[in-house]
Amino acid sequence: MAGFSAGNVEEGILRGVLDSFQEACPNYTVTFEVIAGEYQNVMLPRLAAGDAPDLFYVQQGYAQDWIREGLLAQLDEQISAIGMDPGAFFPGYLAPFQQDGETYGLPKDSSILAMQSNDEMLSSASVQVPTTLEELEAAARTMKDGGVETPMCFAAEYARLGAFMEAFGGGMLNEERTEQAIDTPESRAALDWIIQMYNDGLAQYPGQIGVDWCGQALGEARVAFAFEGNWVGPYMTENFPDVAYTISAIPSGAEEATLSFTAAYAYSPDSPNPEGSWALLSFLTSQQGQQEWVDGGLVLPSRSDVEV
Repeated sequence: MAGFSAGNVEEGILRGVLDSFQEACPNYTVTFEVIAGEYQNVMLPRLAAGDAPDLFYVQQGYAQDWIREGLLAQLDEQISAIGMDPGAFFPGYLAPFQQDGETYGLPKDSSILAMQSNDEMLSSASVQVPTTLEELEAAARTMKDGGVETPMCFAAEYARLGAFMEAFGGGMLNEERTEQAIDTPESRAALDWIIQMYNDGLAQYPGQIGVDWCGQALGEARVAFAFEGNWVGPYMTENFPDVAYTISAIPSGAEEATLSFTAAYAYSPDSPNPEGSWALLSFLTSQQGQQEWVDGGLVLPSRSDVEV
């Protein structure tokens, strides 16, 4: 099996789940290959050459393209054969991996963006956790004036900054998801605000701060505010166990907003081991398998019958 990795914490949890699979299915041996670098750039040539792993991750953003290109095996017959209920998956997380009523992947988990704030830094500045964008900007300015060099860490990608665009009432698509909304007045206002935060020294990219990502900036107290997902928890526990921080909703603007993410397990229609691929896929996305994965504390479920 192959996929991208969020670090040692994720890999450790995953290997524990894979061990459970091998205990349940001792006829199979599973190894996990971390795809370094740009995942699509590595996987697409391997899929074209018939050198794909037996099972691999597929992100929601490009799943529809991969389905249209015939890179993913259709799963409905296998799903029906074992009596798996697709209705157990939250529709919004399953839909990216379906096309024309057919299913080509099952979502392995879900993640949502939130705001993380350094408790000590806020307390020292007599700042409360902001709940609106206006309060967030005011808090950042207060901390900047008080000597905090960079109050906020903004990752330079839509998968983070898009939450602010949604909060302004804009975003990539309209609510019906029938037209682009990136050029609407609301989206432009959000971009103007983001640029202003950079220009005023209230926010910087991770590289400008001297860190790999915003979670590291939060843990090292380089910033007071970060905007990451639930993967921050295990990272902070492992690397910065003594740093107290608060998780709260993305501050609201015209709307309350966040972004959610998922990825699926899938395999190639040319897989030399489709039985093993399906055995592992169905275990990992079962109630039991996903519950063990979610219990690791890194992700949220994509199934409605898995407890958090």
